[in-house]
Amino acid sequence: MDTLTMNDDRKRYLNKIRKLMNLANNTSSPAEAASALSKAQAFMREHGYSESEVQFSEISTSETKSAPSNAEKLPKYMTILIASVEKAMGVKALIRWRITDAGHAKRVIKFYGLDRRDVTAAYVFDVLTRLIKKARKEFQSTYCPFMNSAQKSRAANQFCDGWASGVYYAISEFIVPDEQIEKMDAYTESLRRDGLEVAKEQREQSQKGRKDSAYKFLGYVEGKKAAIFQGVDGGKTVTPQLAGGT
Repeated sequence: MDTLTMNDDRKRYLNKIRKLMNLANNTSSPAEAASALSKAQAFMREHGYSESEVQFSEISTSETKSAPSNAEKLPKYMTILIASVEKAMGVKALIRWRITDAGHAKRVIKFYGLDRRDVTAAYVFDVLTRLIKKARKEFQSTYCPFMNSAQKSRAANQFCDGWASGVYYAISEFIVPDEQIEKMDAYTESLRRDGLEVAKEQREQSQKGRKDSAYKFLGYVEGKKAAIFQGVDGGKTVTPQLAGGT
């Protein structure tokens, strides 16, 4: 049996178990509840599924193709971009490293969520990555031609901090149902117990001088132009549009 068929079978069995467990939890008939629970447990034993596998089987993950920075220390602007996508799409994120065919370490973000919002989140983050890289390059070309390498990098980072903040504050928050929040929180806690790095939102730090403030303000104005607009495609999937290009 090939991997694709095995994955399809797994999804089908887990979906059947979830339906039985939902029936057991929601029916008003004690006999029906007992029967549904017994069948669910029998399926779990037969196929070797744990309770946590069933509980988290509705949660899916999608990985980005790239990230704005591969620096060992996560830049503040990248943390803000991750938080922006989490806010807009109702997902959470893992920060991962991937080794390329050439043997280089490449940072990627793995979003997880329900109703396939993780797929949209990964796509949006890749778009934002392209936009912020383009904006950074244009900023350095316009405002940093006579700076040395260290000064140029610091100014560009300040600009990107503002750019990412502009995106974050321009978007509206996706309202996640309470039931899904509970599932996501439980899943996040299980990831932390496994030692995986779950993205954390950073607090804004104090400004360091007028020039830094000016660079951040320039970035903030540009970032607002790339704001995410959420739409619904008629089902449960969030369909984003980004001002400023795709």
